[in-house]
Amino acid sequence: MTLPFSTQIEGKPNYFIEKIWRGLLNSRKSPIYMYSIYNNKYAEIFGESWGSKIGLLPKIHTIRQDKSNRWKEGDKIHFVINNRTANQFEFAPVIQCVRIQKIEIIHKHIPMVKIDGQEQSFYELQRLASNDGFDSVEEFFKYFKEDFNGKIIHWTSAIYL
Repeated sequence: MTLPFSTQIEGKPNYFIEKIWRGLLNSRKSPIYMYSIYNNKYAEIFGESWGSKIGLLPKIHTIRQDKSNRWKEGDKIHFVINNRTANQFEFAPVIQCVRIQKIEIIHKHIPMVKIDGQEQSFYELQRLASNDGFDSVEEFFKYFKEDFNGKIIHWTSAIYL
């Protein structure tokens, strides 16, 4: 299934393409030669190599609403930007969805996150925010600023207990 990504959040670059690639390389989900092939197309589009973003932490999953329950373990993931446009770019090889976890974000006095019904500690929130491509827990909650129910779509073996 197509999994579209933006390249910016509120006008600021999010580097999700580069962070996803870092995660694919770290988890050995994609061979290094594929990195080079996709990097050539990336360089055509963005005018630079994604190797210039070496210091970025990996993005190893994404959080999405899934009201129609479309996403399932075993689904094939097609990573794209500019979905359904003439500039659509599938920026990584097709990867299998390894795991789906339910996520609930609740904003009361202090924001709280539950994954598969389990409330997450601050340490786990830091891990979740980083693994989802955010620079901090504050940035994560700035993006998820309202109550939210959805799924974590995993393409690596890392999960939350």
